[in-house]
Amino acid sequence: MSGIVDVSIKQPRKLTFAERLYLPEIVKGMGVTIRHLLRNIVSIRNLPTILYPEKRRDYSDRFRGKHILTTRDDGTLKCVACYMCAEACPAECITIVAGEHPKIAYEKYPVVFDIDMLRCVFCGFCVDACPKDALWMTRNYEMAFFNREEAIFGIDKLIAKPGLPVKDGMGYRPYYPGDGTRPPGDASSSPVIPGDGEREKWREKGIDLHHTEGPGPLNRSLDGSGREQAAAPQHPMAKS
Repeated sequence: MSGIVDVSIKQPRKLTFAERLYLPEIVKGMGVTIRHLLRNIVSIRNLPTILYPEKRRDYSDRFRGKHILTTRDDGTLKCVACYMCAEACPAECITIVAGEHPKIAYEKYPVVFDIDMLRCVFCGFCVDACPKDALWMTRNYEMAFFNREEAIFGIDKLIAKPGLPVKDGMGYRPYYPGDGTRPPGDASSSPVIPGDGEREKWREKGIDLHHTEGPGPLNRSLDGSGREQAAAPQHPMAKS
């Protein structure tokens, strides 16, 4: 074979009188529609679609929906305004303004934390980048807006309300119960361990460097025997 394909235009056949009236074809199309309608009414449970909003699909625990800002045990935001989520965001939809936290252990907190939901692509990069487990995503996908201002979610819309369930449940997050992972600890209760260059000096003073519970060894003024320990170095931002 030569491999040449004949692409010459062929004249279409002439339409019959009934086809030119269009009415028979319309009746055929309506017949298909009525057939599907009656079949769905008789076997409504076998529909390929769901009756939303009465019924909702059960999405995965890793579904990427609306974001939430998690809180500590004392109700404050876990976010320390490090800007890592904003840097990782490919859509540049996160706006953060940092402020000095009253508690020295927390250092910073977000005065402003806005997410533009119209620009967000729900990729989850912000959740992966957060070092404090402060940003999660939920399975809530019902977000409709009448103007652009409503689509910008601030802290008041993102913060997780203590004691109240999250709508549609938790979604994508870095730590899942039962998978062997553990979220980072709270900065207010984490023990303060000196660097390697100071360990020998602290050992000579009898400070327990393997402390795991309670205040850190440098956050206590006295040890179990009543000997005075070195106080934690004062934060440069702290007031005298």
